Amino acid sequence: LIVTTTLLGAALGVTIALSTPKKYEATTELIVDPRDLKLTDRDLTQSVVASDATLAIVENQVRVLTSGTVLNKVVDKLNLVNDPEFNGQGGGGLSIMSLIRSVLSRNDGPGGVDDSRRRALAVGNLAESLSVERGGKTFVITVSATTQNGEKSALIANTMTDVFLQTFGQIQSDTAGRATDELTARLDELRKGVEAAERKVEDFRATHDLVDAQGHLISDDEMLKLNEQLSVARARTLELNARAASARSVDVNSVLTGTLPEEINSNSMSDLRSQYASLKHEADRAAIRFGPRHPELQALNAQLAGARDRIASELRRIGSSLQVDLKRAVQLEQDLASRLAQLKVRSGDVNSDLVSMRELEREATAKRSVYEQYLLRAKETGEQKDINTANINVISKAFAPLEPNGPSRVVVALASLLL
Repeated sequence: LIVTTTLLGAALGVTIALSTPKKYEATTELIVDPRDLKLTDRDLTQSVVASDATLAIVENQVRVLTSGTVLNKVVDKLNLVNDPEFNGQGGGGLSIMSLIRSVLSRNDGPGGVDDSRRRALAVGNLAESLSVERGGKTFVITVSATTQNGEKSALIANTMTDVFLQTFGQIQSDTAGRATDELTARLDELRKGVEAAERKVEDFRATHDLVDAQGHLISDDEMLKLNEQLSVARARTLELNARAASARSVDVNSVLTGTLPEEINSNSMSDLRSQYASLKHEADRAAIRFGPRHPELQALNAQLAGARDRIASELRRIGSSLQVDLKRAVQLEQDLASRLAQLKVRSGDVNSDLVSMRELEREATAKRSVYEQYLLRAKETGEQKDINTANINVISKAFAPLEPNGPSRVVVALASLLL
């Protein structure tokens, strides 16, 4: 009985050793630098984070590597749905484990496995054949694939890294695309807000007559002009007042005997003085020649009296003209002073209006600043859609292993014999 049992154990061990397919493991390594490539000053993700967060970022990459998205893409790329080792139809000879799985399976046979089931099995078996882990506190991720064929193991491991890099780049691109879409969707609303705010400022300026085309305050310009005009008017009033006073102090005798003041000097007055001087000269000669009762002298004296009357009349005319000009100058000065006083009173209201206008301007400036930032950010994120900033590199590609994993079949058979 003992011999029989021993022989049966040995036979079973040999059977298991011969039926169990060999497994080949191929490994590739990635290094993940959490500090993404900084291509612009406004990246979507933060480049420098705390140490614990950096390890979490690397762990996220491990999750992405083993995600259903990556696994499904690898299944499609390598056509593992039609690979018997992965689609649940068995392969590599009749094995004990295959028999056990066949008995436990809900399907009656290969014909009972539909396409969706085969795909699910391929994805599940691919996940089971993989080992993805981060080494210690490093940023190195190890991806190992174990299959019945060394070349296949290396192909799967390398394909996993390739698909992962493509997928992660697509994730970044999608993130930038969503950000661009959201920013672009806000741009139209922000632009309308800026236009409305700027329109309020312009309407307020026009309604309250605050600013001219050059951007100067209308009230300031008016006050400056009125001050200049008032200064000129006051100087004119002083001048006319002095000329009128000078004209009032001059009589006919002072005109005939003295120097003619500049204020009343005119061509008419000069002609009248010349005429009087000529008549006076003739009258003096006639008085010496004919005597005081001579008709010719009397005629000349009458002409001299007429000349004096004309000079007196011209003096009155000049004085009257100066008074009219002085009255007008005084009235103009008073009008300008009154307008300036009113403008100063109104400047208080203008200052109040300026406070409101500046508040509207600040609001418009703030909205314009936000709009310009959104516009710049939308352009930057739009450019980032086509740029892969992930700082992930393959530091070791997978190669087909020369030896299978685990103990050899001879060792398994001898162990069965001893047991």
